[in-house]
Amino acid sequence: MKTRTRHSSGLLRAGGTAGSSRTGRRSARDRFERRAAAARRRPKLLAGIALGLVVLVGGLLWLGWFSSWVTVTTVRVEGTRASAAPEVRRVAQVRMGTPIMRVDTEAVAQRLIEHRIYSTVAVSRRLPHTIVISVRPRIAALALKNAAGDLELVDEDGVRFRTVAAAPEGVPVVTPGPDPGTDGSPDSAPAQVTPAGLKAAVRAVRALDATTRGEVSEITVTAADHVTLSLSTKAGRRTVVWGGQGAEQTKSRLVAILAEQPGTVIDVSVPSSPITR
Repeated sequence: MKTRTRHSSGLLRAGGTAGSSRTGRRSARDRFERRAAAARRRPKLLAGIALGLVVLVGGLLWLGWFSSWVTVTTVRVEGTRASAAPEVRRVAQVRMGTPIMRVDTEAVAQRLIEHRIYSTVAVSRRLPHTIVISVRPRIAALALKNAAGDLELVDEDGVRFRTVAAAPEGVPVVTPGPDPGTDGSPDSAPAQVTPAGLKAAVRAVRALDATTRGEVSEITVTAADHVTLSLSTKAGRRTVVWGGQGAEQTKSRLVAILAEQPGTVIDVSVPSSPITR
């Protein structure tokens, strides 16, 4: 009886092991098939995503470049007074109704820069319908009398940006000094003010203190780029022989000191040896 019992138990154990093996093989096969199916679906999924992105990008391109839904209806001007905004829009030449993404913002900015009235220009799109133009107008530091007798406004960088009939209040006029002829005659016609001479004049005015700067009524620049300032003070008219570029701060301090002394001429062209007479 004991022997049969042991034999029966052994059969039961053998049968149980075989069933478990078949179940394990079936489970492994199912997992493999699921992975294989997922691998087969992956290219289709990726293709679907790619197609969706292409459609989305294509829709955005069509919307921005060709549709009538996202067009320019407003050109907003920032950085200048309201009365100057129409002139900015005229020079910018942004056509209303143009699909907003087709507006060449770099070309718009270049047109405004070439107009020379603005030192910096930035053009951007503000979806869905607005082009924003931000400008920084040039500020006149001097008014240059050119060879034709016209007055050209000059900013602190020495850029001539506008022709006017009269200099704005507080803006001194620059005239060319005499240009001696080859024979040394002082009666020859005035020379043109060179860019270096114009820069020397700008730097001279910028170096002066606010009070003295407000007294400058006229500036003469010679062919050698030497600067002479005419001051209209309470004590009368005075002349400052400034000289060429360099040592602007020292010259400015000397002018402030020597202005307290008698005389009509202050010469600081050689800062180490200033004189009044």
